Amino acid sequence: EEKIRSALEMLEGLDSDALFTLGLILSEQGKDEESIETYRKSIELNAEDAELCYNLGIKLGERGDTQGELQMYQKAVEIDPQMGGAWINMGTTLAEAGNLQDAEIMFLKAIECGDDDVKTKGMMNLALLLQKKANELATGGDLKGAQLSIDKAAKLVDEAKPLLDAKMALGGATSEDTMYISQLKPLRVQIHRLTGQILAGMGDLPACEAEFRTAA
Repeated sequence: EEKIRSALEMLEGLDSDALFTLGLILSEQGKDEESIETYRKSIELNAEDAELCYNLGIKLGERGDTQGELQMYQKAVEIDPQMGGAWINMGTTLAEAGNLQDAEIMFLKAIECGDDDVKTKGMMNLALLLQKKANELATGGDLKGAQLSIDKAAKLVDEAKPLLDAKMALGGATSEDTMYISQLKPLRVQIHRLTGQILAGMGDLPACEAEFRTAA
């Protein structure tokens, strides 16, 4: 931090990269307000840095500035449409705000990025969202819509599982990967159970029984 500040003093504070680095250092030290202020100064000098916009979005989200957070993520993906982390964070923030429709679009964008790590996270988040959506539809009496949503959720979890298993086998799993891995089995059980309930409501008792037996 001391060396970066000395460099910025020599450069009259007009170096975006140095400001970005200082913002990272301050963030790691828990100096959130200083970090945000430093990121903003960096953006004033270089508004076309996707990672900078993404990092500022995270800090604003931690502070509770949802609107500012989403604006920064949106700016990041405009600069770099392949920045999967920004798509996922946008989806998560929108889902937490109750906007499931737009959140679903964001997670689909993340899945389309192609990177296996981002794809896996996108699939797991989208599966959780679709499970919630299916539950709401079933409660509201739309059993057909609920079935479509829960079937999509099941497919996503089944596709994500081998990718997460491969990461575990190679020893490259992060703490975030471990979190998703811990969610796999309980989520799959919940999907089987909800599918069984939906099928029971539709009168398909043999298929309903099969789902409950699989969950058990």
